[in-house]
This record gives sequence, C-alpha cells and structure tokens, in this order.
Amino acid sequence: MFEYITNLEKAIESLSAFEKDKFVYLDTEVAVKDFDNIDFYNDRVRLIQIGNSEKIFLYDMFSIPEFSKYLKPFLEEKGIIGHNLKFDIKFLKSNFNIFPEVVFDTMIASQLLSENPQKERHSLSAVSYRFTENMIEKAYQKSSWDLKNLSKEQLKYAAEDIDVLRKIFPLLIEKLNSLPSPHKATGQIHKTFGLNNAVAAVEMGFVPFLSLIELIGMPIDKEKLEFVYKEKSSKYQKDYIEFVRKYGIDPFSSQKVAYWITSKLGLKLPKTQKGSLSSQDSALKPYIDRPEIKTLLEIRKEKKLLDKLRELKEYEKKGRIYGEFKQIGAPTGRMASLKPNLQNIPRELKFLFKAPEGKKLIVADYSQIELRIAAEYVNEETMIKAFKEDKDLHRYTASLILDKDYEAVTKEERQMAKAINFGLIYGISPRSLMQYAKNNYGIDITLKEAERFHARFFDIYENFKQWHEKIKKELEKHRKLTVFSLLGRKMTVSRFTDAVNYPIQATGSDILKMAAVFFGRFAKEKNAFIVNLVHDEIIVETKEDIAEEVKEILSKSMKNAGEILLKKVPIKYNMQIVDYWDEKE
Repeated sequence: MFEYITNLEKAIESLSAFEKDKFVYLDTEVAVKDFDNIDFYNDRVRLIQIGNSEKIFLYDMFSIPEFSKYLKPFLEEKGIIGHNLKFDIKFLKSNFNIFPEVVFDTMIASQLLSENPQKERHSLSAVSYRFTENMIEKAYQKSSWDLKNLSKEQLKYAAEDIDVLRKIFPLLIEKLNSLPSPHKATGQIHKTFGLNNAVAAVEMGFVPFLSLIELIGMPIDKEKLEFVYKEKSSKYQKDYIEFVRKYGIDPFSSQKVAYWITSKLGLKLPKTQKGSLSSQDSALKPYIDRPEIKTLLEIRKEKKLLDKLRELKEYEKKGRIYGEFKQIGAPTGRMASLKPNLQNIPRELKFLFKAPEGKKLIVADYSQIELRIAAEYVNEETMIKAFKEDKDLHRYTASLILDKDYEAVTKEERQMAKAINFGLIYGISPRSLMQYAKNNYGIDITLKEAERFHARFFDIYENFKQWHEKIKKELEKHRKLTVFSLLGRKMTVSRFTDAVNYPIQATGSDILKMAAVFFGRFAKEKNAFIVNLVHDEIIVETKEDIAEEVKEILSKSMKNAGEILLKKVPIKYNMQIVDYWDEKE
C-alpha cells in the first residue's frame, strides 16, 4: 500500500505520519539522461519515496518542487535508512541542498556481514534474496522517470523498494549487533537505529561525508593539465619510435621483451606463476644499470604517466575532477577509487592539483601509522618505547640491527631499515626481503645479510615473532582464521601474509574514516571540505582566510580518531597549508 502525492498541501500534511518515528526509509527515482555517465548536477530527482512501518508516500518532485524546503529539516533531523545511500544523498544535496547525516545504509551493512565483500553481490535485490529469500524485480530502475505521467508499474516498483528496506533492516541490525566487538558504538547513529557495532557505526557515519567528497570533486589546474599532456605525449611518441627503431621490439610486448632480454642481452629473468619468463618492471629493476633496460623502464614510466594524464583529462569538468569511491573497496575496509583513480596519483603529477583562487589546500598524513598500529596491536614494548620517545622508527631499527649509535645512522641505512620494518612486520622471508629492499627502496643487500637482519629484527621485537608463530600454528590447524582490527572489523583469511597484514591495514582504514567523520562534523559551519582521501592522507580545500582555523579542526579530528584506538602509542601526523598538492614536504 502506498500513496502517490502530487499536491503540495497533501505532501506537507503527510509528514505528520512520521512525527513519532526516530527514522524513516528512503529511496529516490531519478530522471537520468545516461546511466553510464550520471550527472549529479544536471540530472533531476523525480520521486522521493519515504516510509515507516505502516505507510509509504511517493512524492513527485516534478509536480511539487517547493516541497523540498519542508523535506530539508525533516530529512536532516530524522534517521534515514536506504540502500546505496551515497547515490541518494548526492542527488538530495545537488537538487535540493538536503544533506542527511544520520544514516543506515543496507548495502554497507551487507558488505560488513560478508566474508568476501568484493566477490558477493550487494545490490538491493541480492541483499533481499540473501536475507529474506524475497526476489524483487529491478526492470523499472532505468525506465523513463521523466515521463509526464508515470505508469502504475513504475509507482509500484518505487514503493516496493521501501517495503524491501523495511524487511531487511531489522535482520541486518540484529546480525551486526551480534558480531563480537571490543568497542561499543556511541553517538547519534547508535541512539537512532539501535546499532551497537562500532565498525558499522563508523561506516554509516562516513557515508554522507564520502558522498560530499565525490560531489565536490578535487581541484585541478586545467590549463596546466592540457599543456603537460601535450608535452608528455610528444616526448613519449618520440622515445617510443626511437626505441623500436634501435632495438626492433615493442617495449610493451611481454613475450618479445623477455626473448630480447634473455637471447640478445644474455640476462636472466624470473618465471611467472604460469611458467613463462617475467618481463615486468620488478623483474627488470636488478638490471637498471644497463642502458637498454633503463631506457625501456623510462618508456614504460612515460606511458603510465601519459595514461594517467589522459584519464584525468577525460574526467575533468570546469577545473575539477569528480571521482568515485567504493567505500569498502577491500576486506580491510580500505576504499577503492575509480573514474578516475584519485588514490594512485604519481608524485610527478601532484603539481597539477591546485587550490582555486582565494582558497588553499591542507594536506595531512599520519606519520608511520602502520608501524604505530602494529606496535599497539602486538604490544611490542621496545617499539612502543621508541615512539613515546619520539624517535624515527626506521633510524631506531637501523641503530639496533647494525649495533650503532642512533645519530650515526646514514640515510642509506635508514632506507634499509624502512624495508626491514615494513617487510618483516608482515612476515616476509629473508629472500623476499632482499628483493623488496631492492625493488621498493633501491637498497642492495645479500641473502646472507637479509638472513642476519631477519633474525636480529625478531630478537629485538620479540612480540612480532610470537604473533607470527601463533598465526602460523592456527592456520596450519584451521586453514582459515578470523582476524579483527583494533576497532573490531572482522576479516576472514587463509594466507599468513593476509593474517598479519589485514588487522593493521584495517585499523588504519578505521582511523582515517573516523577522522573524516570528525572533520565533517567539526567543520560543518566552515567553508571547508575534504576533497580526497588516500590511505593515510587527507586533503582539505578551504577558503584562504580561515585556513589556519580549519587546519586546527583537521588536527583535532585526526588526533581524536587516532587516540580512540591507539592507547599506548602516541599518534603523530604532519600537515601543511599549500597551493599545490605536491608542495607538502
């Protein structure tokens, strides 16, 4: 049962039906010109569907656009339950300046309850079937919602989505609340929906602010982007043709490159898992001193930069890049960025991202956050003590492993210790450490040295050794393990490297999302917005005259988030007010 409303007076009157409700169920139907390229600023909301346990109303916003001024306080004061709410919030904000913050997203809930969120489907129909065995028809989702008179089937379809939300919401809440959690949720989301799971509460709190990040976009210097693209394109074409003429092979044909390197240059290459010779960059890096290999790698790098520039050009609109983010893009809760990927911008291209006139960027990142989390996670006292004394952990590790004074550690030795710290907390072997140090930090160590460093690291940081041994025994016994972040994010693993990596990476993801939520709330009255998030980095755009004030708000947000989970290890972060993204040191 539902009521379709095209009269303003009736619409205003209908809101009294929700007077006693803490939350309502919400969905929208949008008149979209191109579903492959949805335009959140020009496509228009046709229907807003709102319901409670008894009633469902379909408001035709083409007929009653004035109703939005009554909906704004209503939707911003109530809790909102919906599916893939990022989509609805972006349209509510762009069409009507309505921005609900207290939300429960059934798609996010489904992902949190899944053992493999990236492989399972989380559409409303999939979630409905998984939890209630109720099949729903989605054929009308992409129908013409700009028709003068909507069909009975369209209206029935729009109402049915609300009915499905009513059925799945209590089941999802019950399952989320039954998950083990070291932290209990607090705040408005907990009070409104009865949601006790802290990880779910953080994810729900993050939904509106991620919607805002996508809607605002990242500022870019359009003219500079065009100039650099042309310059790089011209250089790449020249270098590519010259390489093909000189060596007679395509630098991007893996088989031909492998044959050329082994047969013509007489060099050895490792094999891939399928048994063929690998000509990937990592396999070629040991031969970087050979001019042919150096040129080949440079051409490949030029091509990657050119592809990235082309991608940025494709998605640039009026001096901004509007990317998309998958809120849970990995089992650890890390986001994935696409169309374009704003999380993999090379250092060489960050100078393209510039604050608009009269504005500044604040670029902030957590310092050595994964190592700090790891130290807390395994309660490694030696490491915790170093952090409390504000020591640089890479320099400190180098001094202990090499048995030399902290101040006497060289830049190269610190780089080596960086490879040791990041490699060994995640359990790589001495042979892998040797390759990891070479490929990622440009440091040459012998297998014998790698074995010595490996043994010394676990002598110094004994709790890591005990943790790794415990994980290995449990995996041998059970083959699968459930691991948790410090906040309580649940992940299922079957490989040792995942078992020791996931809890650390997931805790970092939890902290970053909490910091973003805190900032969104603290900076609510300011003209300041997060425009990008990259693993442990936050980029904020703000008016120039309040930049220092906003920097303090961001500092408070990052500090609060870190201190919720890190009780023994001090939280540390760096931030700078800049014009260009690459100016941060």
